[in-house]
Amino acid sequence: MTDLLIRRIDPRLKRELEKRARAHGRSLSEEAKVTLRQGLAEPSAQPGFGTRLFSMFPDDVRGDDLIFEYPSKPIEPPDLE
Repeated sequence: MTDLLIRRIDPRLKRELEKRARAHGRSLSEEAKVTLRQGLAEPSAQPGFGTRLFSMFPDDVRGDDLIFEYPSKPIEPPDLE
């Protein structure tokens, strides 16, 4: 076995991991290993964000090309006063 050191972890993330470890009756190290194993396991049945976003649009408007049209003259910022 080898060691893994994770520096500058968000304190809130560490607290959540500690809370999960206590709930599962495991050490912090063992909980981190289990969490990593689960995260690296086969992809879940849930699609990624891009796939979900892509599926929101009907087939007739989806394509492989992204076309951005810019106006020929600059857009004036709104008057907020």
